[in-house]
Amino acid sequence: MAARTQEKYQVRFAWGTGGAARIAPGTHLVVWVDVLPASAQVPDGPEVVLGHLGNATAVAERVTRLQAERGDRCVVAIVAAGRHHAPGDDAAEAAGEAADVPDAPDFAVEDLLAAGAVVDALAEVGIDHTSPEAAAACAAYTGLRRAVKHLVSASEAAAALEPADVRAALAVDGQLETLRESSSRA
Repeated sequence: MAARTQEKYQVRFAWGTGGAARIAPGTHLVVWVDVLPASAQVPDGPEVVLGHLGNATAVAERVTRLQAERGDRCVVAIVAAGRHHAPGDDAAEAAGEAADVPDAPDFAVEDLLAAGAVVDALAEVGIDHTSPEAAAACAAYTGLRRAVKHLVSASEAAAALEPADVRAALAVDGQLETLRESSSRA
């Protein structure tokens, strides 16, 4: 069996609950990124916080507090929720074809950019030992920073929502929302 390829990194990135299962072992914080929530099941792991475009700085502050509490570095799994479709909503499934990967979320530009914003905020506070996957998400965000709100509001996921819901998601405040508290401090 091949070793997990992101284990050696302090900041990791993956998609969906399956990706979380791969990268969350050995981490101290999972950041579940879901900008336009249709929220899938929150992944297993230690403390889980919600990440979005408005609270990347609050996530970075939480990670630095965890490091101070631990007296050692804090390993972070950033997981983009992606888009999940209702049964029968997928074209392949509607055509009678089996899903290639069960429970694999579709790509969601809004979640990629928000995950990149979190990685960028972590780098700003000096937490920059990132996996290639996390670095790529960060590069997407920093390269498109000035167009993020437009890209999110023009995305496939946004087209499926009411415009007021998209505006509300883009106007969220910078507060950190804990989805699951840690049962223990590693």
